[in-house]
Amino acid sequence: MDTAPATLEARPRATRGAGSPLVTRYLLRLLGRPLVATLLVVLPALLLERLLRLFDLVATSAGAVGPVIQLVLFLVPHYIGLALPAAFFVSVFTVITQLSEYHELDALQGTGMSLSRLSRPFLAVGVALTLLGLALHGYMQPLGRYNYRAAFNAVTHAGWNAKVGAGDFIRLGSRLTVTADSVDPRTGQLTGVFIEQRRADGTEVTTTARRGWLVRQPDEGTLVLQLEGGSQIEVSPDGEVHTLRFGDSSITRPFSLTIPPFRARGDDEREMTLDELWKATAGPPPVPTGGGDPIPPQRLVGELHGRLVRSFSFALLPLLAVPMGLGAKRTRRWQGVALSALILVIYHHGVQLAESLGDVGLIDPRPALWGLFGAFAIFSLLAFRHANRNPYEGPFDAVLERLEGMTAAIRSRLPRRRRRAATETSSEAMRP
Repeated sequence: MDTAPATLEARPRATRGAGSPLVTRYLLRLLGRPLVATLLVVLPALLLERLLRLFDLVATSAGAVGPVIQLVLFLVPHYIGLALPAAFFVSVFTVITQLSEYHELDALQGTGMSLSRLSRPFLAVGVALTLLGLALHGYMQPLGRYNYRAAFNAVTHAGWNAKVGAGDFIRLGSRLTVTADSVDPRTGQLTGVFIEQRRADGTEVTTTARRGWLVRQPDEGTLVLQLEGGSQIEVSPDGEVHTLRFGDSSITRPFSLTIPPFRARGDDEREMTLDELWKATAGPPPVPTGGGDPIPPQRLVGELHGRLVRSFSFALLPLLAVPMGLGAKRTRRWQGVALSALILVIYHHGVQLAESLGDVGLIDPRPALWGLFGAFAIFSLLAFRHANRNPYEGPFDAVLERLEGMTAAIRSRLPRRRRRAATETSSEAMRP
């Protein structure tokens, strides 16, 4: 007797306990494990890369190392925004493939639960992540970005301890620059000192010395540069040149430990919150506090709608991950992961491209961004609808089977070549 594939109409009606909270809690527990595990792997990896770069930059600029951890914490919302969509998609994909592999999905569907009912917990999590995305992209990221820039400015400008690195150019005030060929790390002695100075009357003074010491005197608020065995060349604005040789000399400059206040937030549209962007797009463009041209309106519009599109995309991820996971159970799992990653990367870069083209004024970013969102939503809904009506014939089966066939063909060729070479070698060795 022939058996036709099960369809939505052929399934039995759901029993009373089929949609019980027990199944929902079970699915959410399965979802939470890979979601947390993926975030715990991806997020520290992203932060570690930035942490190493910050340590290297602060070390070369002789800044304080302690506030580096604070800088990394300000970047956490940014990297969560990068890692959370991928982690959520991979988690739903993993749960579906796991349920399919152990035939739990077939058992649940046998009780009358459709794929749409089984996917409700994932869709609810997607809606919750959409609200989290609005808070993340709309408020936490812009505020964290501004705080990071302000703290980075304080770290790189406030921690100088009157030490000069070999080959570094240190500005003492607005008209004096010091560099040295080598520096003794124990005594701080400078060797091969070169100083360029521009006086208020326009005279350019170039000084070289065999040795030197840069001493900070906090009580007096000055820096004293002591030189030994050098020469000095003065070039006046009218072209007169004077040369001077000296055995010992010193240069004193005022030194202030006070850090000038960082600029106000809002000079960059990426530092503005959602409500600030909304008001800015409805009214005149804001003018930077430090002066300069106002922020172009198309950049404000692109930033606002780009954040909204990224936030609402969380709700669409389960609609694509569920049918993709169903298709992966018939082939190797990595083919489904690779195809999913390709689709998400194309969508992500499409959103970025629409924002970039809107920033330079080539297109209106609103129809481009929401058009991409609509296309992605329709694609995901059609894939989910097909999987819900045909649970044994996924929408991506043909593509995944083609990928499986290609990889199987490649794998089958490589071992044959090695076996053939090994057989020929052994046969030649057995010949008399």
